[in-house]
This record gives sequence, structure tokens and C-alpha cells, in this order.
Amino acid sequence: MRAMMTSAIFRSIQNHPLLLCQTALFRRKNVVLYCTVKSTEAQTATQENQKLPIKVPPRTQTKTIDKISKDYEAVIGIETHVQLNTLTKAFCGCPYNYGSPPNTGVCPICMGLPGALPVLNSKVIEFAVKLGLALNCKLSLNSKFDRKQYFYPDLPKGYQISQFDVPIATGGCIDLDLPLEYGGGHRRFGITRVHMEEDAGKLLHAENGSYSQVDLNRAGVPLLEIVSEPEMRTGIEAAEYAAEVQSSTNWAITVWDKGS
Repeated sequence: MRAMMTSAIFRSIQNHPLLLCQTALFRRKNVVLYCTVKSTEAQTATQENQKLPIKVPPRTQTKTIDKISKDYEAVIGIETHVQLNTLTKAFCGCPYNYGSPPNTGVCPICMGLPGALPVLNSKVIEFAVKLGLALNCKLSLNSKFDRKQYFYPDLPKGYQISQFDVPIATGGCIDLDLPLEYGGGHRRFGITRVHMEEDAGKLLHAENGSYSQVDLNRAGVPLLEIVSEPEMRTGIEAAEYAAEVQSSTNWAITVWDKGS
């Protein structure tokens, strides 16, 4: 008997799909399944009662955040890498041409093969001295290279030839005048150091991201790194400093006009 009543109820549901709406409630009483439907007005009232109140932050909280931001000051320092346009790389005789096919300008020194010894390109020293003078730096009569060790697929030697404690140039400065629309005024920003180093290779990633390939054409390309003192306080000062560094660099030495 119970199975026959249940079958009859579900046949009525098939004939009246309205009973399947969200407002349909099924209750069992004395082995009989009852179905009740809430009215639309009752459903709307229930939904309004269930809505959570929206918390609006007080205006005092916004004022507090503004006050906190005014208590801090930006301190900006910039490291600039300049890629030199020399006929050969920094420590070998391989040429470098931007956009050349992968791994066509490499040698045992570029690839870090055992027994391959680097020989410094004298043009790199010449460019470093010129740039140091253009940035009002003090030149070091004795300088040396150091190994910056880290492990990455585009660095076959396992270290980068760079300079650390005895760079080629130190203690320079840049003088510039800010635009009048940004308050004007004269600024002087210190140059901590200018040092020589070699560039690393680069990774070429597949479009689907499933694998990466190593291109060592850029490995060993000479770089000059310019490190500023953290004396800039606004984005305008940082932008003007970068523009002045670019102007001084292009005037003093020959650099690549394309990035890689």
C-alpha cells in the first residue's frame, strides 16, 4: 500500500512540474508524503529576512589609512644594467648579434666546458673607465673580478664573473634639474659603484609551457652595472635619474639599443 501511494505521488509530480520548484516542501506524516508550496510573497519575505546586512566601513577608518600612508616616505635606489656593443664577448672571441639563431655564437668558454680559460676583452675596461668618468666616479687603479655563484639552466659554469669588493669605479654622482611642472629644483643623486660583469644565457619557453630550451648566445656578453645610492624619494626623481643615466651612457660609450 505504501509503495502504491508513493508511486501515485511521483506520477502527480510528473504531471505537475510546478511541484519541483524551490518552494516545494515534502513532509511525511502517518506514512503519507505531503507536499506544500509556499506563495511567492512568503518566499520573498523569507529571502529578505535571510539577507545579511552590508557593513560599510566608517569614514574614520579611511582617514586612519590616509594618515598612516602619510607617515611613510619612499626610498628609491636603482641598479642599471648596460649591455655593451663590442665586437666580441667579455671573455672570449665569440661575436654577439641580437636575434641570431640560438646557440650559433658559442664556444667552450661560453658553454663552461672544463679546461676553457677566459681572457678579458680590453674594450670592456675602456668602456667602464669612460662611463665611470662620465658619472663623476673615482677610478680604481687596481681592480679584480669575483665569482657570483648560483645554479640556473642558462648559466653553464655555475657562476657569473662579476665584481664585488673592488669595482672599477666608485663614489660618483649625477646632477639634474627637475621639470617645473613637478616643482623644479636641483637634485644630486649619488652613484655607489660601476662594475663589470658578464651576462647569462636565456631560456626559450614553448607556447604551451610544456618545456623550455636554453640559448647561450647571450652568455658572456659584457655588461656594466650602475648602482645608485637610495636617495630618490618620488617616482619623478627616479624617472629623471634614469633618463640622465641613459643620456650619459649613450654619450660616453657604445651600447646595444635592443634588449634581450
